Amino acid sequence: MQGVNLYHTTHHIIDDILTAQYSNNLLTEGSVGKGLWIVALPIIISNFLATILEVVDMYFIGKLGDVSIAGGAMSVSIFIVLTTVIFGTVTATAAFVSRAYGSERYERIPVILLHSLYLAFAFAVIIAIIGMFWSQDLLLLLGADLEVAEVGARFLSPMLMGLLIFVVLMIITTGFQSTGDSRTPMYVMIVVNIVNIILNPTLIQGLAGFPAFGIAGSAYASITSRAVGVLLLLGVIYLLPSRRNGPVRFPKKLTFEPQLLTDIVRVMIPSAVQSGVRSFSFLGMTAIVALYGTAAVAAYGICQRLDMLGLVFVMGLCTGVSVMVGQNLGAGKVERAEKAVRIAMVVNAAFMVLVGILYLTYAEGLLTFFGATAMSLADGIEFMQIIPPSYFVIAMAMTMGFAMNGAGMTKPGMYAAIAGQLIVQVGLAALLVTMEMPLYYIWFAVVCGTVVVFLIDLYFYRRGAWKTKKLNLGGEN
Repeated sequence: MQGVNLYHTTHHIIDDILTAQYSNNLLTEGSVGKGLWIVALPIIISNFLATILEVVDMYFIGKLGDVSIAGGAMSVSIFIVLTTVIFGTVTATAAFVSRAYGSERYERIPVILLHSLYLAFAFAVIIAIIGMFWSQDLLLLLGADLEVAEVGARFLSPMLMGLLIFVVLMIITTGFQSTGDSRTPMYVMIVVNIVNIILNPTLIQGLAGFPAFGIAGSAYASITSRAVGVLLLLGVIYLLPSRRNGPVRFPKKLTFEPQLLTDIVRVMIPSAVQSGVRSFSFLGMTAIVALYGTAAVAAYGICQRLDMLGLVFVMGLCTGVSVMVGQNLGAGKVERAEKAVRIAMVVNAAFMVLVGILYLTYAEGLLTFFGATAMSLADGIEFMQIIPPSYFVIAMAMTMGFAMNGAGMTKPGMYAAIAGQLIVQVGLAALLVTMEMPLYYIWFAVVCGTVVVFLIDLYFYRRGAWKTKKLNLGGEN
């Protein structure tokens, strides 16, 4: 009996220490702006480092010619489509973990992370099988030439087969960020990106005695570097004495709570559909652009990467907003959540105006640097003249969408994606193709879709149902 009593006493002491350690939460107390920057800045830095990696990747693939650029761009499109469910799982994980942390139910976080991994593992296995046998067929189905499909499959197949490593890294990273600790993943991502940047030219071009894998080397470098990231994060969780009793960890025993899994799925499905629709829209746009030739696809691939480079800051701040909303709703502080969204929306819109001006001014130089030549350069310049002026609209729509996702209200984003990107953007682009309009008309279809997404997000955000969204965290309250 004494042993049992000692166990329970020790257990309660540990719980008290955890409560004391994590109750002073800067995201739910004090300055809203300061709290937002505390969580968002490391994420922005992490995203920036990841984007530098994408730029390095694009640069070395660009040296392989338009066929490799096109194959890589189309492979990335397929990769994004096939991983939509996993991205939906990440969104749901962030909503549940941040809500649990804000409401000081730290004991639920390990259980939530474990159940998120259950879902992600299942889908990763299915996708790995698809990658093993049907990568080239998927590229041909998308409309790639045989040569482009053969080259692209060398990248796509290992990426899909190694998806499980990406999944584990994303889930653990989301756990840290959703508890307000975005610095730890930042430090880990610094190492991940250094490893990847070193391996990229080494494996693509065959340096330091390694064989030249070509575009496949980019996939091998990505998988290896992410595996390093997983090991580092697990080391932080289980080897650092200060983190062993932290909220971000996995349960000592495998547990299964059907109701919790069901509740996560309910939030996950609209987010997965939203991500899937956006990915299918991008895939559809890639197929439409492919009708204008390989040079057009190469230009579209480069411009999409530049789009993502421009959105690095916005994505980081939006992720911070998502965490702020989730934690403050968990703490019952709705006004703080609203204020965080307002601050982020103004900052994001202003930043993207500057990015749009930069891209308009230096379009030719940027495109040339990333391998665009002749026709692909001309097509890319037209893209840069039409799309960047609408960047501030994208930024505001993203801010509202991430805020609602952080509350666990993922259906509005799904509606916006279906109406704006699938129906308006792809539908209008397809109509313009049948009318045999020039390629630059397709870029106007993208702008129209963006405006519709913004209007739908604005409508649901202003209705305010996200403020009262309830999440069932499971366990005993």
